[in-house]
Amino acid sequence: MKHLIMIFSTLFCVPFLQANTADSSRSVQVGDSVMLSTCPAKGYVYLQYYQKTRFPNINSTYNKLTGEDFYEYFFLDGDFDAKALPCSYGNKKYRILSIRTLVDKNTGADRPVMFLDLGLNTVAWVELSGAVDALEVFLD
Repeated sequence: MKHLIMIFSTLFCVPFLQANTADSSRSVQVGDSVMLSTCPAKGYVYLQYYQKTRFPNINSTYNKLTGEDFYEYFFLDGDFDAKALPCSYGNKKYRILSIRTLVDKNTGADRPVMFLDLGLNTVAWVELSGAVDALEVFLD
C-alpha cells in the first residue's frame, strides 16, 4: 500500500520523511529506501539523474551511516552527466544516501533534497517539496 510522505524539519533543519497511517508512523533515514512512482506522462519533474564521470580526489569519502558530507564528496569536484531522471528508474525502490537542506541561491529559502543510490557513481537528486507534492516519491 502506498503512503504519502510528509516532510518535517528537526531543530537543525535536517529534513526527514514520515509516512502516516491510521495506527502507526515511521521515520525515513539515510540507509532506508523510498519508492519512485511510475513515470508521469511528461517525465519526472523533481527527480534528476547525476552520473559522476571524473573523481579528481579518489581518496575522498563521506559518512555512509549518516550521509554527512555526501554532497561535498559527490558534487563539489569532478565532472557529471546530468539530466531529468529517465522513466526506466520508475516504480522501483532506492536506498537513501543523504538528506540535506540546501539554500536556494535565488530566493534564500531552504531547499530540502534527498540523494538516492542509482548504482555505481550515479545518484538521483530529489527536490523533496516538489517530488512529494507531485507524488513522484513515496513510502511503500
